[in-house]
Amino acid sequence: MEGLAKLIALILGMLGLSSKASSIKKSKVKKIDVKKEELEKQVKKVDKELKRVKKAQAKAKKSIKRKKIKDAAKFLKDFAKKK
Repeated sequence: MEGLAKLIALILGMLGLSSKASSIKKSKVKKIDVKKEELEKQVKKVDKELKRVKKAQAKAKKSIKRKKIKDAAKFLKDFAKKK
């Protein structure tokens, strides 16, 4: 009878249906899920940073419209006041 129980336990173990085998599988899946969540957080962080950089690049790329200087003396006075 004990031999039969051992044989059944061995067959279930090989099929992965024993409690020990299923607990090992569950722990591996849980570890994978945790790593997946960490990677998703990192991806979101990188995407956010990339979006910020792209926005800054677009802003820097825009040309600045400058006023045409009509009177050089007035321009120099205004420029001196700013500093």
